[in-house]
Amino acid sequence: MSIEISMVGAYIGMAMVLLAFITETRGLLSSRSVTYLMLMGVGEILLTIRASITGEWPFAVLGAIWALFALWSIFKPPATSPLNSVE
Repeated sequence: MSIEISMVGAYIGMAMVLLAFITETRGLLSSRSVTYLMLMGVGEILLTIRASITGEWPFAVLGAIWALFALWSIFKPPATSPLNSVE
């Protein structure tokens, strides 16, 4: 049994998104933390790649937008974001 590399990436992406969601809902990560945003951003990129390959365009567009906003939030955080604090 062989598995496509894009499917492996999709499973990794899915695990990353789920890990971000679970840790945020359990209060272990803030949804504005770099760790959370990286998990969501990279995870969604991997899921978007797979969705594009399989032609699931609504999911690919959703994943791409989600990834862009997650990664954009790292590099352009709001002025009141904990990402801007000096700790």
